[in-house]
Amino acid sequence: MGKSTAKKAKLAIPLSADRLRTGWRGPAGTRIHLARPQDLVAADALMATTGDGVRIIPVLRTAIEDGTAASAMLAGLGGTKAYHDAASRSFTDRPMSEALTTVSLTLVATDEQDRAVGVLSATAPGTVIEMAMNNGFSSEKAMALSLFIAKVHGLAVAEHARGQGIAATLLKRTWQVYQQLGYFLLYGSFEADRNLADFYSRCGYTVHAPGESFPLDRVALPFGLNAGDDQRMFTRWRPRR
Repeated sequence: MGKSTAKKAKLAIPLSADRLRTGWRGPAGTRIHLARPQDLVAADALMATTGDGVRIIPVLRTAIEDGTAASAMLAGLGGTKAYHDAASRSFTDRPMSEALTTVSLTLVATDEQDRAVGVLSATAPGTVIEMAMNNGFSSEKAMALSLFIAKVHGLAVAEHARGQGIAATLLKRTWQVYQQLGYFLLYGSFEADRNLADFYSRCGYTVHAPGESFPLDRVALPFGLNAGDDQRMFTRWRPRR
């Protein structure tokens, strides 16, 4: 077996909840894993360095602290039916904002001293859910879209740790989790004057022009998404079968 084939086979091994918690070896001696309560202060401070005014969403921060963040995702790594069942219970039992934290994923990269030097927070697609409700979807059907679409809310790496592939690895592992759970689309945006287009393109994303919209007809939605003229969106769709 060649090196490239072996690497693909390794990535194809299904993830488990334990693997997501304990993580993987990352670049430069880091470890990529699910965010823990002790990671929050450093992770939130890293998010603030992006200049986008992005921080970990307060209700998600609370969920990370009490251990319920991504709980439906962890329960559903055995298969999409298990995931949808776990999410359905959360959606029924909790207020919407709290329920959506169970399908939100925050990964961190910690160094050899167990300090967070990178963070990626992916959340339920609030804009999509709101637009769906404005287009006549019930709240239940609109919330269910969070089982097929997710948004990269923020991605940041400490200045001293940049240029070593940490951000790309966080993106790769995030995509791996969402792929296993059956998602169709992962998207995000960044300020148009930041030189990030090449980075996201190298990581497998389509980078849209400032202000450009894109349709959501692949998930049977009658509307699309677009950013303002000062923003660029990046998208990655599940490959067509």
